[in-house]
Amino acid sequence: MKKFLTVLIFLLIFGSSSFSQEKAPFDSTLPDKISAVFDWTFEDPKDTSMATNFISNFIKAYDEFNPMGEYKIAVVSHGADVLIFAKSNYEKYKDIVDRLKSMTKSYGIKIYVCRNSLRFFGIKEEDVQPFVTIVPAGVVQLAKLQQEGYKLVPAVVHDLNKAKNQK
Repeated sequence: MKKFLTVLIFLLIFGSSSFSQEKAPFDSTLPDKISAVFDWTFEDPKDTSMATNFISNFIKAYDEFNPMGEYKIAVVSHGADVLIFAKSNYEKYKDIVDRLKSMTKSYGIKIYVCRNSLRFFGIKEEDVQPFVTIVPAGVVQLAKLQQEGYKLVPAVVHDLNKAKNQK
């Protein structure tokens, strides 16, 4: 019994220390070709700023781990986020609008804005930024892009600083 306890204590002390020295594996493998559609349907238009960071992270991952890889990125906006694309709201959302416009030019990102959501918010088609494409319904555009091979990326925005401060 005494020998058993000694072995058990030895294993607990020295066996567990090896776990703390192990590293989690890191898989940086990215496909050579991918098409992704980001689904934006936010309650607060300001959430588009963080959601745009998701797109930037996607691009950065390819730049770092598969610079020769090819990707296509689309965004379908069909929530309160459509408000940022109204020309009349440009000054209010200038930073994010300019950033998205730049991404459409630099990376070929396509942005589709739901006409139903525009109508709900009283935004006329002629009041929409010219670098986006208006589509009849955001949900139909999501289905269409998925049928064309795009992978759906739900853009769920959370305030991660709340969790970070609780650690």
